[in-house]
Order: sequence, then structure tokens, then C-alpha cells
Amino acid sequence: MPLTPSGFTASTSRRRGRGRRRTIIAVVVILVLAAGSGIGYVLNDRAQSRAADKRVRTAAAAYLAAWRTLSTTGGTATTAATTGAAGAAAPTPAAGTATTPAAAGAGDDKAGRAAVTAESVAGSIDVPTLVSTMADVRDRLLVTGASFTEGSISRKGSAATAPYVAKLTLSGLPTPLEYAGTLNLVSTGQGWMVRAESAAVHPALRPGLHLDRTESTGHRGDLLAADGRPLRDSGDLAGNLVGRPGPLSGLERVYDTRLRAQGGAVVVRDAQNRTVQTLHTYPMTDGTAVRTTLDLRVQQAAEDALATAAQPTAAMVAIDTRTGGILALANHPPSGASRAIRGKYPPGSTFKIITATAALMNGKSANTPLDCTQSVSVDGRTFQNAEAEQFGTIPLRTAFAKSCNTAFIRLEESLPAGSLEKAAQLYGFDGAPPLDIASVGGSFPTPRDAAESASAAIGQARIEVSPLQMASVAAAVASGTWRQPFVAGQPARSNAIPPAVLPGLRDFMRAVVTEGTAAGVPMPGEVFGKTGTAEYKDGNPPPTHAWFVGYRGDVAFAVVVEDGGFGADTAAPIASRFLTALDGGSVTGPAPAAGGR
Repeated sequence: MPLTPSGFTASTSRRRGRGRRRTIIAVVVILVLAAGSGIGYVLNDRAQSRAADKRVRTAAAAYLAAWRTLSTTGGTATTAATTGAAGAAAPTPAAGTATTPAAAGAGDDKAGRAAVTAESVAGSIDVPTLVSTMADVRDRLLVTGASFTEGSISRKGSAATAPYVAKLTLSGLPTPLEYAGTLNLVSTGQGWMVRAESAAVHPALRPGLHLDRTESTGHRGDLLAADGRPLRDSGDLAGNLVGRPGPLSGLERVYDTRLRAQGGAVVVRDAQNRTVQTLHTYPMTDGTAVRTTLDLRVQQAAEDALATAAQPTAAMVAIDTRTGGILALANHPPSGASRAIRGKYPPGSTFKIITATAALMNGKSANTPLDCTQSVSVDGRTFQNAEAEQFGTIPLRTAFAKSCNTAFIRLEESLPAGSLEKAAQLYGFDGAPPLDIASVGGSFPTPRDAAESASAAIGQARIEVSPLQMASVAAAVASGTWRQPFVAGQPARSNAIPPAVLPGLRDFMRAVVTEGTAAGVPMPGEVFGKTGTAEYKDGNPPPTHAWFVGYRGDVAFAVVVEDGGFGADTAAPIASRFLTALDGGSVTGPAPAAGGR
């Protein structure tokens, strides 16, 4: 430091150095602050961009999920998917695929239409046209399942694109229709939405064009009887069970995916229905025949026997006791609604099979004494026997054979609460249709009071059955197991009847034929049965349907004659003629009244 008159003083050069350092520091600070601000801006911009991309992806995924919902609910596609392939389900989409649960069997596509509408905005077409195009593809191609896999989105400002891969499962075709498409999205006041465009549904679509299927050149499979003969050889079965391939009905509908000729092509057609492009071709093969349990020999015997009915309307069902498979479904007259499987009737005294089951399950025996008076009153309601019959004190076995109403009402009163309902459930009385086509089983509504319980004990009250159901009851006594009736495959469910009750039940049903209400009807062979006379409306006397249910060997059967009076007068003789026809004998006209119930 130089010496001055006043002593030492600061160097000018040192001061300049310090000033430069301060300047440099300030500049560095400014640069750091500027860099930080820039980096923050970049990072913030990137965050906003990622958030926008996420919103686009979410919108695209929601749109594809809505499209899948529309593609797998309602329309003819739902019909094909839920009723054509007995229990078939749409394939499960792969991980990462946009999906929604398919509302199989929903019966409409309102949810899908609303979902697509909520995710779309008008583009080259309006949103209603977009929704109609999707539904048209579903219905024309018979889409039974759909999955849509998203690709990587691309976004620029308020517009974006989202590629996807579609896989549409088509009814009756071996592999899905797969194609790549692109969604165009736009940012709106309600968020990102997909622009409605025909090409977004399929790249080949333009206004005036539609997707369609060509039919296979193969032959449709046949529904066959157990011996391999076509079921169409029986007019009754053809009209009341087999149904038609178009529009699908009956067993033709149930087994359509197996019967239908496979293959064909997916094409693009114009407004004149001319093919302008083939998108995919599938190998064409014949449909598969479906062999059923139906036996045309047994069917013919049932039809011949019903033709002798004393009244114009009757029905009959025969079941193989060993399997539960249906052997015959006959209706008289054969045209119209199938009373054999869709008729709803009170079972009358044939229900005493179930009441007797409940009694034997609760410790009663064949010798349990019962009072068979002319009438009995329960909660102010009077019940009586047909033709004012009374037998005094008789054993349960005789009460069953003679079909004494008052004895069975007193029997029911002695049982624990719910006994009838429990026994009815063993025989499948749950109201469920037994077949995959329109059919009626048995229903046993819980009795509301003691009087209704008494009425239920003799097969009246609100109990409803079909001939199919009562044939399955007879088959259960014969085999020891109730099986849900079926025409192909195996029974869907079964219940074992308690072994301890079976000897008694079989003895009771044999006594009906040998010494009871049906003793006056000649029966070929060792037949077990139960007559029934079912009141179906008020009157003095009330009109009744006639029943006879039973079995012989491996064949169980049920016969109902509408307005037939007593079961032994009109229904039991038909059963006798049926068995005679099965044995190769000739069937004659109505027999004289036997005077039973």
C-alpha cells in the first residue's frame, strides 16, 4: 500500500478488482435466477403437458369402454350371445384393455348408448349417427364380445389422436375380427371428447357403407332323436319343441351355435347391399348335429294314446327314470302352445306323492291310522271327498290308494310346519323353468294360513305344475333321485329322495293301480301310479282337470286331460293305451268310465 502524506491509503486497482467481483457475483445471481425461472417454466410446462396427455388417455379409455358396453348389450347380438350358446360367455379381455362389464341378457342397449353419447362430440357425423353405426355393426356382425386396446396418443394443442386395436368376437366364428383404428379427440368446455366419425368405428366405413356378414355355404346341423333320426320327422316335436332356425326359436335357438354352419366372411357393403370390400374370410364348414334324449318310438306311442282322449285338449310327457332325460313330449291337438312343457295346472291328488313323502320323512308309516270322514273343516273352510266318500279310520297306505282328501288334510295337520314345502323342494318345486326354452316346472308358494296348508296337502291352493314336472316326480320315485328334466347332455341338478321313504312310496303307488282309484283301468305290466282330479275354478260342482302320473320299468309318465273330470275316467286309460302302444299293441278309442279319482 503506497505511503501518502497522511499515511497509508487504499490502492485504486484493488478497489477496481473488488467492484468487478461484485459485478460478476450479481451477474451470476441474475443468471442463476433466470435459469431457475426457465427450468421452472419448462418443468411446469412439462407437467401441464403430461396432465393434458393423461386427460386425453382417460377420455379415450372411457370412450372405448362405452363402445364395448354398447357392443355387448341389447340388440340381436345379445340374443345370439346369451341364448344361442347355452352358457357361453364372452372372452375375458387382456390386461391393459379398456373394458366394462357386459350386461348379458340386459335386453336393451340404453346404458351403452348413453355412455358413448357422454364421451362423444359431433365430428364428420353427429353423435346419434355414430351410436347407430356402432349398434348396426354389433347387430349385423352378431358381436358377442368386444375388447379395445389403446395405443400411444399424440396431442397438439386442442386436438389429439388415439390409436386402438379392436377385437370383436362374432357368434359362430372361430376367431375374433381384429383391426386397427384411430380416434380423433378435441378439447371442449366439458373436457376431452372423441369426434364422431364413421371411420372411427372401422377404417373401411364411410357414409353410405356398412359392415355385414356373408353366410356359410355349409349345411346346418340336425336335431336328432336318440336313435339318430331327425326330430322334424315328428310333427308334434317339430312344432312344439324343435322350433325354427329363422327367426330362432325352440331347440334351434338353444343349440344354434352348434347347429349353425360355420364360417363365411365379413364384408363392406354399399346402400344397394353390394359387396365393395371383403375384410376377412373364415373357413366354411357344416354345422354339428345335436343328439337328444327324445325317442321317436315313445313319442309316437304317446301321440297315438293322446289321440284317443275323451276331451279335445290333453298332454303327455315320458321320462327315462334312469337319467331324467325326456323321451316324449306329446300334445293334443299337436299344434299351438305346448301344454306338455308350458301348461300350468293344479296337480290335484297327484301331489299326494309329495305329501306322503313329507309324512314318511317325519316318522309316519304305511300303517299310520287316518280318519277318512266325508268332510273336514280347517279355519272355517270345509273340505270334502269326491262323491261324499268316507272310509272311517284307515291306514295311510289305503288313504293314498283311495285318494282320501280328508285323511290327507288331517295328515298334513299332524306334520311339523314347513314339512310340505321341504318335500316339494326335493322334487324341484322352485318355480324355475326346467328347460332352456320356455317351460314350466313346479311352484309351491308358502301357504299363508292353515286352510291353505290343508288345500296344498291335496294339490290345490296356489300350487302349479306342468305335465313335465309331474313326470319328473314319478321318475324320482322310480329311481330314488329327482333330476331336472333335460333333452341333451346331463341334468342340471338333482336331489336324492331319502331312501327310507322309497319303499313306502312305491308300495302306495302300486296299490293305486291294484286296489285303489285306478284299479278299474286294465294296465299292461307292473304299473305304479297316482290319479288326480284337480279343481281349477269355482263351480257347483267345480270343473276339474284329470291326471294320471306313474311309471313302469324305465319309463315314467304324466298325463293331463283338460276338463277331463276324474283322473281314472280319462287320464289313466290314456296311460294304459300308451303302455300298450309301447308294447307293440294297437290303440283303441276311449274306454268306459272307471269311476275313480
